[in-house]
Amino acid sequence: MPKQYKLLLYSLGINDRQLHALNRLVGKEPSMIKLAFIENAADVIPQSAGWVKAVRDSFSRKGYQVEPVDLRLFRNRQQQLRDKLSAKDVIWLGGGNTFYLRWILRASGADDIIRTLVSQGKVFSGWSAGAIVAGPTIEYFDTMDDPADAPEVILEGLNLTNIIVIPHIDNADFIDGAHQANMNLQAAGYNTLPLGDEEVLVISGDDQRIIE
Repeated sequence: MPKQYKLLLYSLGINDRQLHALNRLVGKEPSMIKLAFIENAADVIPQSAGWVKAVRDSFSRKGYQVEPVDLRLFRNRQQQLRDKLSAKDVIWLGGGNTFYLRWILRASGADDIIRTLVSQGKVFSGWSAGAIVAGPTIEYFDTMDDPADAPEVILEGLNLTNIIVIPHIDNADFIDGAHQANMNLQAAGYNTLPLGDEEVLVISGDDQRIIE
């Protein structure tokens, strides 16, 4: 993996100490950091509007410049999407259905755009589904999400890291599915990292650490 790859991947919550790690990856203060918030993983989650807005607002209250980017509006508009994301410091992918998120990334062309921008030094951040898709595959996550929610099932991840984050490993609602996905992925030879809901994985080139 190229040394310039910078990622911040987490399971659910994020605290001030973890946000400081994001600021260090970018090299700016929060008020100067522009985030593209891609929240499409929640498109197929019933009654998700409230918590999607709450997560977005939590970043805005910390002083970040947050702009939602709805990939559904950029199908067949890849140059406009490239221009939009190129103007940001952080490309952030939210939680929801992993299979649907991976499909909309492909359908909009965002997957190739994101790979290119991250290789050029943009910071990638994602939580839950947004963290899972950063790895090499989303296979076996049908223990946590329904693949039928995606118009097409695309198993290849973004390959921004060879680590596959297993979110919610300590969450009572998801623990059984998370452990099953982890066991299946390890049996298939993948490098997994189970994360609790308050843990963050920070990757900066070859440096990888977990912040609680």
